[in-house]
Amino acid sequence: MKNYKNIKTFVSEKKVFCGMDVHYKHWSLCFVCDGEVVEKLRIQADYLALKFVLVRYKAAREIQIVYEAGFSGFWLYRNLKHDGYSCIVTPPSLTPKTAGKVKTDKRDAQKLAFYLSAGLLKSVYVPPEIVESDRRTLRRRVQVVKKRTIAKHQIRSYLNLLGLKRPESIKTNWSQQYIAWLKNIEFKNDSDKFNFSQLIKDYLRLDEDVAEVTGYILKMSRSDKYQKNFKLLTCVKGVGLITGMTFLLEIYDFGRFKTGEHFASYLGLTPSQYSSGEHIRLGHITRQGNTYIRKVLVEAAWTVIRYDPHLRDKYNRIRSRGNNGKKAIVAVARSLAIRLRRGLLDGTGYVVGVC
Repeated sequence: MKNYKNIKTFVSEKKVFCGMDVHYKHWSLCFVCDGEVVEKLRIQADYLALKFVLVRYKAAREIQIVYEAGFSGFWLYRNLKHDGYSCIVTPPSLTPKTAGKVKTDKRDAQKLAFYLSAGLLKSVYVPPEIVESDRRTLRRRVQVVKKRTIAKHQIRSYLNLLGLKRPESIKTNWSQQYIAWLKNIEFKNDSDKFNFSQLIKDYLRLDEDVAEVTGYILKMSRSDKYQKNFKLLTCVKGVGLITGMTFLLEIYDFGRFKTGEHFASYLGLTPSQYSSGEHIRLGHITRQGNTYIRKVLVEAAWTVIRYDPHLRDKYNRIRSRGNNGKKAIVAVARSLAIRLRRGLLDGTGYVVGVC
């Protein structure tokens, strides 16, 4: 729907804002200029179709475009930037909410356009394309590990259904000895034998996949673009291959955070706050930001407190206030993240016992 017959004349030498609601098959667009809707339309989810529409606004002084982060990633952002357009990708969780109960794609596009024109939208950090590709390898490993865990649960469930228990001579599950026992279990019924062999094959295949992806991540850590910073991170006992590479790839540009507090807030490791007047109450951590890095930092913190007296004292001090171990370890993970960042920026690495 065009609100102006001669768009070129109306937008000439003006700033135009375009909100995009991106879906798999269609994109809804809304163009705003001088606080007015110039045009609303829906096009096929195709970049050439978008460029054809944008040509109508070439007389504008500048075109700013926004769409929400989601399934489509950053390829659209990169294409627009390559063609000279100003574009941001905004996080849906930080988009201002309205009280309206009617939600359509066209309305969402219009809201984005007006919010962009008012300067109310935040933008997510878009990493270099090669870093994003390497990051997907880490996330692939997370997916495969989850599938392997499900395969383990299925094997245990099948054993429970038949009343089978691990021999006492086998001390740990999923060791070579344990796998050998699983393969040699004798079943009364052929169907059970077949079903269980399928479960074992599934698990072994996924275990090989995990090892293969982990090996590729190890190779990445030794590449020129990561090797120096990876060594600085892994000099800390508790920060290994996966934690170190997750920290590097999920953040990549550590200089974009002005302070350590800003960095901790991005990771979602800052306590939420509910304050009114003189009353101040701190709640659970915000859990905003990157879940992948937050998870590995908390896991690393459990090991780090065994070797770093400063962080161990912090953990014990918080526990002594009556808080549980989870709250204390999250506070340690927050300090660990800030110190790791500082060490990378300074090029000195992590120093044990130094705050």
